[in-house]
Amino acid sequence: MDDADLASGSSSDMKRKQKLDDSVDDGALEEEKRRYRSMAKVAIGYGINPSVENSVITDMVHTVCPDFSLDTSKLKTAVLEMHEEGKDKVKKMLKDGQGKLTLCYEWFWTSDDIDGPILNADFIGISAYFADENWKMKKWILGYHPRESLRVKDIYVDSIKNVILDYEVESKVSTLLMPNYGDLGVEAFDAFRKWIEEKGKNPIDSRVFLIYCCSDIFRLMVDDMFKDINIWLMERVRMLVGWGRMVPTNWDVTLYNLQKAVDMEAKNVFEEEEDYQDYEQPSDEEWIKIKTFCKLAGCIYKVAKELFDGEYPTSNVYFHLLAELKVMLNKELKNGDNDYFLCKAKEILERFDKYWNDMFLVLATASVLDPRFKMKYLEFYCSKNEVSDEGSKAETVVDYLRSLYARYAASDISPLPKCPDASMNPNPSGLFKYLFDEEDEEEKEEKKPDGYKDFVLFQEFLMFEGSSREFQESELDSYLKEPVMEWKKDFNALEWWREENSKYPILSRVARDILSIPISRGTSHRAYVADKRECPDFIVSMEAKLVNAMMCSESWPRL
Repeated sequence: MDDADLASGSSSDMKRKQKLDDSVDDGALEEEKRRYRSMAKVAIGYGINPSVENSVITDMVHTVCPDFSLDTSKLKTAVLEMHEEGKDKVKKMLKDGQGKLTLCYEWFWTSDDIDGPILNADFIGISAYFADENWKMKKWILGYHPRESLRVKDIYVDSIKNVILDYEVESKVSTLLMPNYGDLGVEAFDAFRKWIEEKGKNPIDSRVFLIYCCSDIFRLMVDDMFKDINIWLMERVRMLVGWGRMVPTNWDVTLYNLQKAVDMEAKNVFEEEEDYQDYEQPSDEEWIKIKTFCKLAGCIYKVAKELFDGEYPTSNVYFHLLAELKVMLNKELKNGDNDYFLCKAKEILERFDKYWNDMFLVLATASVLDPRFKMKYLEFYCSKNEVSDEGSKAETVVDYLRSLYARYAASDISPLPKCPDASMNPNPSGLFKYLFDEEDEEEKEEKKPDGYKDFVLFQEFLMFEGSSREFQESELDSYLKEPVMEWKKDFNALEWWREENSKYPILSRVARDILSIPISRGTSHRAYVADKRECPDFIVSMEAKLVNAMMCSESWPRL
């Protein structure tokens, strides 16, 4: 073997060794990436700040790989990459989904009890509510940012607009769920609605575009009464009933303890038992304030418990329960026995009536789409309470539902396939291929662009003409004519419409979109928050981009 052969062999060996080394390096990098992705899933799922070392993650890593050294910068990168991957899938699912979306605006503050550094004091969250392909209610967070990082002119409108543009869902949005505090600027939202309609070619009824949170109105009604009970009075009651520390708490807890004091006072416990003689007791005037709070807040709590602790908080459950609250409050007002009570009852009724009138159409429509009620409860309620200048409110609801149904029916209209003329093609095999879609790809006629799609007036004509065709009884008429279901408290309206989808293919789509509108941002214990909603503690010291990635990814399905 000469020197040239040796040199050639040596070069080949070096190339093979280099390729082997590169393969080993690639394998090691892939393994490292896999580990960091696993740790990122843990951080997202358990709410762990990936910016700092945490015993949960480090213990998990060292159990699997004792020699592995955690790099928090790589963990942050893994979290951000997973968020971007998930976001692409969420965008596609939202755009391809059949139903409409409600976008919800929420404002979160940091807790007063947080120890350690705080980079951001408050956050804006935008979530999408909808019914998925299985007709299950979903809530996905689409944006969660420190308020100061947004740098927008209108914190309400622009925050939501940024999310709509980011996820490209302008054709899907039907309603906005907003809090009940502050001046939201109705004119700005009306312009925003028109922007969505134009950009997404998405007609939206202005009467149901902007809806307000039910748990917020309950909280504000409670606040109207509680503002006259000062902290010193609360401290005295706390001492009497053995209440825990005086800290901000949910209003249902406050009601429970004040009612406990009222019950004890009614039994003369504080006067007859020696244990209470050394405690300063409320005056007669203060007892009136406490009893007023308990009686009126007690009415609110009865309804709130049914609304927010129920298993199926779809929009159909609100109308009849809020109507019940209206009746209870009016009864208390009628039977009031002192000026203070009457003043407070009128004050909270005035607030409630404004909410009731603003929300009547969407709540009543959802009630009609509950097969346990249909038109029966609405007609019953209107016969006892409501008559507007334009006629019965029941008729207004039916007119709205008919127009909504017509719009959905018109959107289902599509041109029928054009059957080839037999005289133009006498070959039977050609007709066979057409009927059974078996023609070769090269024989298919190239589809020409349809210029009519851009003709606005003509497209409106198609919707008008299609919605006015009545060859047979509509699904809506058929549904309303059928008897109502027997009352059953634990009833899943969305599940019922899913099962009836084949019978009511158009109306079931209407029902899905109406019933999935969230009337309240808070459910369960969150519905009773007395002051402000708090953000998770672990995000307050994180940078804005990482906060958004963590909060959004945690709410999304495992895609």
